Amino acid sequence: MEFMYVLLVVELVFIVLVAIGLWFGLKALRRRAGGGGAGGGWSALEAAWGVAEAPKDPIVRRGTLFVGKILWRNCVAVGIDPRGLHLAVRVPIFGGFGKKPVRIPWDAFLASEPARIQWQEARVWHLGDPEVTTLTLPSEIEAALAAKGRVLGRG
Repeated sequence: MEFMYVLLVVELVFIVLVAIGLWFGLKALRRRAGGGGAGGGWSALEAAWGVAEAPKDPIVRRGTLFVGKILWRNCVAVGIDPRGLHLAVRVPIFGGFGKKPVRIPWDAFLASEPARIQWQEARVWHLGDPEVTTLTLPSEIEAALAAKGRVLGRG
C-alpha cells in the first residue's frame, strides 16, 4: 500500500515539473516572439500604433508576414479602415499571444523593396519616419488590399 502512495507522489511531482517546464517554455516563446531590439518587431508596432480593438472585418484571417525579423506564419488577421492597416495576432489556443492589435496609418508606409516570404513574392515596407520597423507583406495580402481599393505608397 505504501508503494502506491510513493508512485502517486512521484506522478504528482512529475506533473508539477512538466507544468513548470511548459510555463517557462511558453514564457520564452512569448519573449522571443516580441522581436524587440534593433530589428524592431511587434513590440515596436505596439508602442507606435497599438490599439485596443482587433480588425472588425478582416480581409485576411490567417496571414503570413514578417514584422521586423520575426515571421508570423498563418496567424495574423489583416483588416483595413480609412485610418490605416489593421493587424492582430490570432494564434490557435493562445489567442493574441500577448500581442495587442495595431493600426498602422497609411502615411507610415514609406519606402519599399522587393522581397520573398517562403519563396513567394513580397515587399518589405519601411514604416515611420524615423523608422519604427519593417513590415514584409506577401503579394497575396497586397492583392487583397488592392481589391478593396487600397494601394500602399510608392517605393
